Amino acid sequence: MDLKEKLEKDILETSWNPLAEHFAKGAVYLLDGDLELAEVGESMAGDNLSSVKEWLDNGLLYPPTPEEALKFSQTEEVLFNMLIIEPYVLIQRKIQA
Repeated sequence: MDLKEKLEKDILETSWNPLAEHFAKGAVYLLDGDLELAEVGESMAGDNLSSVKEWLDNGLLYPPTPEEALKFSQTEEVLFNMLIIEPYVLIQRKIQA
């Protein structure tokens, strides 16, 4: 099993509240819906700085704003896929059916 496959199995579903402590530490990064969570995690774990920098520069990967965090904390209906790549927590909004 390669790293990406392992990371795909490590993806969990969560609401915002368990993420708030990590957000306060500046460790949470929100992914655009066009990115694949395991692929971003693999790039971060492998120190693929050029890919990570490109996503950051293009706004596809960013720390949520305080306004977003407040909005997320006010509803349990917003769910995220979450992947921990120490010391970071990568999250991506789940598409609600």
